[in-house]
Amino acid sequence: MNVVNTEIKLDHKLILGIVMGGASVLDLGCGEGDLLYLLEQENKVRGQGIEFSEQAIYSCVEKGLSVHHGDIDSGLSEYGDGSFDYVILNESLQQVWNPDNVVKEALRVGRKVIIGSRISVITLCACRSSSEG
Repeated sequence: MNVVNTEIKLDHKLILGIVMGGASVLDLGCGEGDLLYLLEQENKVRGQGIEFSEQAIYSCVEKGLSVHHGDIDSGLSEYGDGSFDYVILNESLQQVWNPDNVVKEALRVGRKVIIGSRISVITLCACRSSSEG
């Protein structure tokens, strides 16, 4: 059974070009894992996802991805500051109830945050003072 969509979407191509090879990535609202799978295969990232839909998680597991069941609106308290090189919110920010808090938490746990949609991708950098690491 083919578990991967072979046609690469524009937003996925853009994100693939932003994320450095070998980076650590947290994909928030990763869906069925197509982007995370692509990043792991092409850029050899160390990826992890968080997804609310159990059916989508089953698709991720079929692809061999590390995905946790969770609600990103409730925060990312299980992750320390700067735990990931990149935190990705691709086509997921519009699904949350408190986008300000979700982006704030993403900036806390990631060094860079990528927010994407089908037509655009932006990158935010988490600025920390030297005393914060």
